[in-house]
This record gives sequence, structure tokens and C-alpha cells, in this order.
Amino acid sequence: MSGSSLEQSSDFDELRVLLTDYVTGIDERVERLVAQLRVQVPEYTVLTSSDIAFFTAPIVRSVLEHVSATLTAPAACNISAVRELARRRMRQGFPLETLTRSIQLVARFVLAALDEEASRRGLPPRVVLRAHDVAWEFANDAAGVIAEIQHDMIAEGPRRNAGQRVQFLRALLGGHLSTQRLATDACVFGIDLATLYQPLRARPDDVDDLPALMALVARTSATGERRPVVAVAEGELFGVVPRPPVVEDRWLVALAEPAPLTAMASSFDEATTTLRLAQVFGRRGVVTLADLGPYPLAMLGTGDVERLERRHCAVLDDGRAGRRDMEDTVWAFLEHDRNTDATAAALIVHRNTVRYRLSRFQELTRLDLAHTHDLMTVWWVLAHRRLRRSSPIGSEGR
Repeated sequence: MSGSSLEQSSDFDELRVLLTDYVTGIDERVERLVAQLRVQVPEYTVLTSSDIAFFTAPIVRSVLEHVSATLTAPAACNISAVRELARRRMRQGFPLETLTRSIQLVARFVLAALDEEASRRGLPPRVVLRAHDVAWEFANDAAGVIAEIQHDMIAEGPRRNAGQRVQFLRALLGGHLSTQRLATDACVFGIDLATLYQPLRARPDDVDDLPALMALVARTSATGERRPVVAVAEGELFGVVPRPPVVEDRWLVALAEPAPLTAMASSFDEATTTLRLAQVFGRRGVVTLADLGPYPLAMLGTGDVERLERRHCAVLDDGRAGRRDMEDTVWAFLEHDRNTDATAAALIVHRNTVRYRLSRFQELTRLDLAHTHDLMTVWWVLAHRRLRRSSPIGSEGR
């Protein structure tokens, strides 16, 4: 090997050592990079420093590794970190042109630091220029990849946006969002962190009604300053709204009381309870737990109510004909304020049939509907039985 070749090989080896040293102290260097990115990329002001640093470090490593690998021979450009970052920023609603610019800035910052250190170590200009060429090749290749991702994601925009809303709402309503991610995603979806929102849940009988119901909720729950975020998944509508929507009585929409975004999980549990109770007991329209009166009592004191049920209502489950009709008649009678004629009209039977079934029920259960304590017991036990027979609402919206 000639003297000049030995010199060149030694110079490149020294540059590789320099690059390795740079990676060793990358945390401190990335912290300085993040500060500079915040100044020169206005879109990053809404992101936390840790979020920016989380993806800046892999980009810096990718640049350095590519420069090191390509100093003496061409190497394939590894831009997997760029792909991951591009998809994340696209989901967050950031323009990918901004990402391209930030990667160019990272390359510039890294090269400026390498220039200073290379000069201190006495490396010849040709070695430093080679590092510059390779670094800018990486930046250009990254720009091409980002452009491809942007094209692909724009093409699938409507489907992607719907999927984003579903994922965001499931995480929000399930209590799985960190404070950092909540701040970032709230910006993307136009949610005000200082505003109280109401979790919403609906499951129409006909899934074909979901698009119309979603459009109606989105339109009527928006305010001049705030908009709802709602989504449809697996036969259900769910989301958060800044005010109660206005819907037709043919639909049922369960709503929780207003709460801060950090308390959405427990508040959504309230909406779920409201939806289940409202479905079981035949309510329609927009319903809150407070609108349901005593119905939530059917979910309380399971052991106590089951003891009362065994004592008074075992006879209703003996399989004899007419037992279920008898029970349904008593429930309808209570729901119609113990009005015999209204009960008969609702059940499409003669009022004498209603009277007979009521009498027979009282005889079998030894519970007298004319006595206050017995009346309360009948309501509680029958409400509990109806709730138990219903199918619990799943957690698809969570």
C-alpha cells in the first residue's frame, strides 16, 4: 500500500473514531439538537422535548452509521427510522415537508459538529468533504422516502382518518393516554384540554342507521368554538362531545356528565351503564344516568335482591305457561303508573286480563302491590330480573 493510501486509510479510520465518539455522547448532543429544532421548526412547539428527542436520536444515529459505512465503499441507505418517524408525524397531522426540513437541519447540525472536531484533530478537508457528501445523500434519500409515504397516506386518507379517530378514542375512553400523548393528540383532533367533554355511546338496532346518527351527533353537538370527536366501529357510535346532541326519539344515545379529558375513562363507564339500562328499560333519545331515575338501583345490592327474588319469585321460573306473561304484565303496570287501562293498551290485552294477572302474581309471590314496601320490593326484583336477562354491552368502544 502506498504512503498516500496509508494516509488516506488512517484519516478515514480517525473519522470513524470521531463518529463513534459522537454516538457515545448522543444524549447530550440530541438535547442541544432538540433546542435548535424548536427554534427553527415552528411546528415542533406543540410537541414535548421528549417526543422530539425520541425520534431525533435514531435519525442522528442513522446519519452517522450511513456516513461511517460509506466512507470507503458505497452502502445501502438505512432509512427505517425515517419511515417510522414519517408515519408517526403524518398521524399527528404534521406536514411532512416539515419533517424533511428537520432531517436536513439534523444533518447540518451533525456535520457542523463533525467539522469542528475534525479540524481540531487535524483531518484533511477531503475526508470531511466526503462525510458531507454522504450525509447529504442520506438526507436526499430520506426526502424521497418521505414523499412516497406522503403520497401513499394521502391516497388512503379517508380510511386512515377514520382509523385514527377510532384508535384515539379507544385510548382516550379507556384511560390509556399518557399526559404527553393526550396533549399531542388533542391538538391533532382539535380538542381543547381546558374544556369539559361528555363521553357518548350509542348502539342502534339497525347498523345501517350509524352513518346518519353519526352525522346528526357531529352536527348538533358542535359549538362555535368546539367540535366533537366521534367514530363508528363494530356496530357502535362512540366519542366525546362538547355539548349534548339533538337526536330523534327513534334512536338511543347515552351520555355521561361533563368531565375533563383526563377523567374520560370513568366517565365513559357511566355512559356505558346508562346505555345498558336505557336499552333494557326502553328509553329513547339522549339519556343520562340522572334521567333514568331509580333504574340504576337494579344494579345495586345483587346479593340482597337475589335473596328476595328466591323468596318471592321462584314460582315465576317453574316453567308453567303464562308465568312470563304475568311478570311482563306486572312490570308494564308499574311502568304505566299502575294504570290498568294504560297497561292493557300497551300490552294489547283486555283490562280484565291485566287485573287477573296482577291478582295471580300477588297470590303466587305474596307481594301486595297496594302496600308501599311490597311495591318497592316488586319493582326492585323485577328490574333486576330484566337487567340480568339482557346482554351486557361489550367494550368495543374502549
